[in-house]
Amino acid sequence: MYEWDLQIALVRCREERFPDYRELFSLKVSYLALILLGGAMLFAGGAQAQGKITNHVAEGNLQVTHNVGCIAREDVKTSYTPADLYASIFDCIEKEQYGSAVDLYVMAFARGTFDMQRVKDKSAYQALSVLRMVTFQKMDEAQRTAFGSALENYSKDGIAEACEFLKGQDAPDYYPKYMIAHGMGAFTNKDDDGLVTPFDAAAAWQLTLTKAGICAGK
Repeated sequence: MYEWDLQIALVRCREERFPDYRELFSLKVSYLALILLGGAMLFAGGAQAQGKITNHVAEGNLQVTHNVGCIAREDVKTSYTPADLYASIFDCIEKEQYGSAVDLYVMAFARGTFDMQRVKDKSAYQALSVLRMVTFQKMDEAQRTAFGSALENYSKDGIAEACEFLKGQDAPDYYPKYMIAHGMGAFTNKDDDGLVTPFDAAAAWQLTLTKAGICAGK
């Protein structure tokens, strides 16, 4: 049952411009996705070691630009990228501040959805999955269990309140290099800034919070 739900969600992630995070955020899908994607990354790492595959990485790929540690969502600035937030999420988990970790997880999802609307290269969207994989891989078993429990409780009780908080926030204003540098366009279109033009940031942010993100239907 869970595996089938996960397959549907992942197919939608690949085929749509931005996924329906209401499905991905539920524990059945989101937490299981972290487990399976983490295992997939470990397998890929082993394959690279055995096959000596050369991994070309563009400058800025998944780069953390603000290393601020574990912070409350109220302290998150519009200049903080999902890469920054995932680093903060792990810091919160290390400090056993799981409520803050899940708050930041919601924000990272929302900002990632926003970035998918303004980044032209669809191959770059996988940056968000990789950020989740890398973060999950750093957790030990106890941390994964605790984070999973916090995520489940939050998905039941906290999403509506989190959405109200996000709706009171301004649109992100950083340049999404962490994502753009992750796509093929970073190698094939080096003279292009990778952004959709024209782009209405305020409208895209509202779309993120009403139709395209975890807050859709809230």
